[in-house]
Parts: sequence; structure tokens; C-alpha cells
Amino acid sequence: MTSPRALLAGALLALLTGLAGGLLLCPDGVCRIAPIDHAGLALFHALRSDSTDRLAAALTWAGSLALLLPLALARMAGLRRQQQPWQEAAFVTTALLGTTLLVHAVKLLVMRPRPDLFPTGLPLPPDLSFPSAHTAQVLAVVLALWLQPGRPRPGAIWLVAGLALAGAVAATRLHLQVHWPTDLIGGALMATIWVLALARATRPASRICGCGRYPAGTQSDPP
Repeated sequence: MTSPRALLAGALLALLTGLAGGLLLCPDGVCRIAPIDHAGLALFHALRSDSTDRLAAALTWAGSLALLLPLALARMAGLRRQQQPWQEAAFVTTALLGTTLLVHAVKLLVMRPRPDLFPTGLPLPPDLSFPSAHTAQVLAVVLALWLQPGRPRPGAIWLVAGLALAGAVAATRLHLQVHWPTDLIGGALMATIWVLALARATRPASRICGCGRYPAGTQSDPP
């Protein structure tokens, strides 16, 4: 079962975290360039070449909703075919879509412009800069797959690999000069808060009623 109060609390905490970061970066509605933002973009600009730009432009799609949402939906469909309860089957999809909605809500409230210090490696996206949706979305999926309720937890190597992928996607956003470093931090914090809250709020149905965990004819009442 799912706790609506816990979900609401997690969503509010993630939203407030994003807004607090936006207030620090854009006090009085005027966005400033933090030293870490200038230094980070300057470092990646110095590393750029035609080949690294092409690599970053390809890898950055791993954080796109256009790629992640079909994968999350496919996982949900597969788990439902295995007769997993809806709340467990939809966990990754809920983690992803919740992260996307929260991040874009903060974008509209903070209104931070995209970087313009150096030439970009691809056309600037039409939406705003803070926080980074690509970073938040790929991290949300990685964490949700690791914390998936009602399923055996993957080995630590899978978590390390997933976090490495999320870090690589975040790096492409800096390499392509489409995000400030603090955008990545904000997106990562929001995604982490939301997914942890979702995991805490979602209790595997098997712990409550034993549903969908035993072959037909083998389930028995506890002593």
C-alpha cells in the first residue's frame, strides 16, 4: 500500500529544496553566476573538441524523458505480466514522472536562464536552466531501480554502474554548455529526496497480504 501523506511530504520537501536553491542562486529575481558555475563551465570548455562534443551529444540522451519514459513503462508492463501489484510495478515510472513534474515546477518558479559564457555544443533547450531535468531524471531511474519494492535488490555493482551513468549524463550537460554546475546539484538533490520518499511511502503488498508472491495452491495461513 502507499501512504499519501508520505508522498505529499516527500514532494513538498523536494520542491522546497529546489526553491531554496533557486533563491540562493537568484535572489530578488536576479540570477548570479556562482564561482563554481564559472569554474565548472570553463573547465569543460577547455576539454572540448569535435569528437567529445559528438560523444556528449549522444550520451546526454540517456537522461532524456523520451528515452527513460518508454523504458520505465516497459518495466511496469513486464512486472504487471508477472502479476506484481500496481504500486510496485509502477514504482520506477512514478519516480521518473514525479521527478520530472517537480523539476519543471521549480524551473518555472526560479526562471534561471541557460548559460551563455561559452559556445554551446548543441542548440539551447527551450526551457529554463535550474534545476537540470536530465540529471534528475536519470538519477531518479537509477535510484528507483535500486530501491524497487517487492523485488530482490540488485548487487552493489549495479548501483555503482547506474550512478556512474548518471554522473556521465550530468557531465555531458556541462560539456555541451547547456547547464550550470549548480543546476546539476539541484536536480540531483530533488530526485534523491523524491525517490527516497516514494520508496518509504510504498510498502510491498506481499508484506501486507501475501498477494502475488506464491504459486497457486501453495499459499498457506501463517501459524
